[in-house]
Amino acid sequence: MHRPRSRRALLTSAAATVAVATGGFEYASNATDTPPLESGTVSPDWYECSSVTRPEPTAPADDDALAPEPYPAPPSAIGPAAAHNRTTGSTSMVDRTVAYVTEFERAYRRNAFLAQYGVTTRTFELRRTDYRTRTLGSSPDPNAIMVAILYDLRMGTRQSATGPRDQWDVHTVYYVDEHVVLRALYNGVADELQFEPDPRTQGDLVACFD
Repeated sequence: MHRPRSRRALLTSAAATVAVATGGFEYASNATDTPPLESGTVSPDWYECSSVTRPEPTAPADDDALAPEPYPAPPSAIGPAAAHNRTTGSTSMVDRTVAYVTEFERAYRRNAFLAQYGVTTRTFELRRTDYRTRTLGSSPDPNAIMVAILYDLRMGTRQSATGPRDQWDVHTVYYVDEHVVLRALYNGVADELQFEPDPRTQGDLVACFD
């Protein structure tokens, strides 16, 4: 994959087209309008598991077509339950959550693309290029973990005459605790990887654990 010289110029023009295969909402940076949560974590009473929203395309009948990607199992315990497993420190817990978020985002974007283009989908690749984490709560057993990831996409369909389309530096932020997973997609060009939009107040509920 060869990058053009001006990444900022490319992203500015591509920002309006990112929603084509996201299946979710995008938010422009507006952090000053959102007061911080007192505890930093989301109350379990805020969400119902029946409200989970994420792309769930049906499997294609064509064996040669790209199949939907199953969403990954949640990472091992985050929050008070982690205290029962002291052999696992917070660092490895963060690493597992980063891996989980990356695989979840890959499944989310692939499934959204498949939901839109179905059996005509030919190419889908997601490559993470950077990430940043923030733990919420006491150490070494954080109550929640926020993960901001940056990645490149390559997507294409059989109907495309110009070949796969590339998107660079897509920026998504996740909040993960023992109850829910919240996702927010950044709309615009960021100078650095940030935790905005804040998925706790501007995100979609994409997974829920009873």
